[in-house]
Amino acid sequence: MPAKNPKRRMRNLLLDKPFQLKYTLAVVLVSSVISAGLGTLLYQAHRESSQVASLDVDDPLLDSAMQDELRAEDRKVLFSLVIFLGGLVLSLTALGIVATHKIAGPAYAMRKKMSDIADGKLPIMHPLRRGDELQAVAEELRRMANFLRQQEEEDVEALSQIVESIRADTGNSEQWSAAIESMVQKKQQRLDDNNQVG
Repeated sequence: MPAKNPKRRMRNLLLDKPFQLKYTLAVVLVSSVISAGLGTLLYQAHRESSQVASLDVDDPLLDSAMQDELRAEDRKVLFSLVIFLGGLVLSLTALGIVATHKIAGPAYAMRKKMSDIADGKLPIMHPLRRGDELQAVAEELRRMANFLRQQEEEDVEALSQIVESIRADTGNSEQWSAAIESMVQKKQQRLDDNNQVG
C-alpha cells in the first residue's frame, strides 16, 4: 500500500486558505506577543535572582567562578525559554489550522452541494464528520435537498401517470388537464412562498 503524501494532507487541511490563515495568524500573533512578554519577565526575574545570589559571596575567586556559573545558567534558562515558548507558538499554529479546518471543511462541502443545487442537480447529502462545526447548517441544507428531491420524485410520478394516460388515449383529457394544472399550481405556490420569504 503506498504511503500517503504529507503535502497532500496539508493541502487537505487548508481548504479555505484566506479564512484559515487569517485566523491562525491572529492566534499566532497574540500568542507570540504574550510569549515574548512572559519570556522577558521570567528571564529578568531569573537575572535579578542571579545578581542577588552573586552579591552574597565575599571571596573574589569564588565570586568569579560563581559569575561564570551564573552566566552559563542564564544562557540555559534563556535557551529553555526560547525553545518552550517557540514550541508553544508552533503548537498553537497547528491547533489553529486544525480548528479552522473543522469549520472550513464543512463550509467547503456545503458550498459544493449548494453549487450543485444551483446547477439543477439534487445531490445526496452525507452527514458531516463527528467533531465538525456547522452541524445545524448542514442539517438544514440536507433537509432542503431532501425536500427538493421528494418534490421532483412526486412530479416525475405524476407526469409519468399523465403520459401513460395519454398513450392509452382513454379520452380523459379533463383529468389530464386537472392533473397538470394541479402541478402548475403547486409549483407556483412554492414560487410565491419563496418570494414572500425574501
